Amino acid sequence: MAECIKFALVEDQHIVRDGLVSIIGNIPNVEFVFSAENGQAFLDELPKHKIDIVFLDIEMPVLDGIKTFRKLKLSHPDIHVIMLTTHRDPDIAMELIKEGVSAYLLKTSKIQEITQAIYQVMEKGRYVSEFAEKVIFEEMKAPNKNNPHQFSERDVQIIRFICDGLTSKEIGDRLSLARKTIENDRLRILRAYDVKSSNELIRLSILDGLYKPRTNQEILDEIKEKEAASKLRRFSRYK
Repeated sequence: MAECIKFALVEDQHIVRDGLVSIIGNIPNVEFVFSAENGQAFLDELPKHKIDIVFLDIEMPVLDGIKTFRKLKLSHPDIHVIMLTTHRDPDIAMELIKEGVSAYLLKTSKIQEITQAIYQVMEKGRYVSEFAEKVIFEEMKAPNKNNPHQFSERDVQIIRFICDGLTSKEIGDRLSLARKTIENDRLRILRAYDVKSSNELIRLSILDGLYKPRTNQEILDEIKEKEAASKLRRFSRYK
C-alpha cells in the first residue's frame, strides 16, 4: 500500500476548520496530522510534525495565508501549499500562482476537485483548478503576455510536448529530430526561463500563454478518438 499523504490545515473559523478536516481526512490515502487557527500557530507547531501538504486560508489574524506561504516557501520548500479560500480576487490568485503555490482552490470546490488536486500535486507538483485556469486565461489576454522570450515555433512545440509529459525521444519522434537535438533545445529553454525542472517550466509556460492544461474531458476525447481509429484500422484489414 502506498504511503499516506499527510496534511495540515490552517483556518481561523473553528466550524469551517473542523468540517474541512473531516472531509479531506476521509479522502483515500490521505491522513490528517494537525490544524491551526492562524499562520503563526501553524509555523510554531510545524517542527513537531512531518507533512506533505498544507491547506491555507488567506484572511486570518496574527499571520495571514499569503505571509505564511512566503515564510514556508523559504523554510520548507518541500511542503506543497494549497490555498483553500473564499477569495475570488484575480490579482491575489495570480500573484500566488506566480509565486509558486501548488494549487489555488475555492472553498466552494467539490470534494472531487479537492481530491484531484491532492493527488496531482503529489504527482506533478501542481494543480490548475477551474478558477485558476480562468484567472490565467485573463492574464494571458493582457499585453506582452504572448511568448515574451521570443521562442521559435519549434521551441513552443517542444515546450508543449514537455508540459504534456513526453520524453526527449518521444518529442524527437514527433518532430523527426534526434533525441540529442531535443535535449539541447530543452536545456536552452530551461535556461531561458532560468529554471531547472519541468514542473517550473510548466508553471511559467502556462503564465506566458504558451501552454494550456488539457481538461479531463479533452484527454478522454483524445483516448476515444485513438480507440476509434484503431478499430477502423483493424476493420479495414478484413475488408
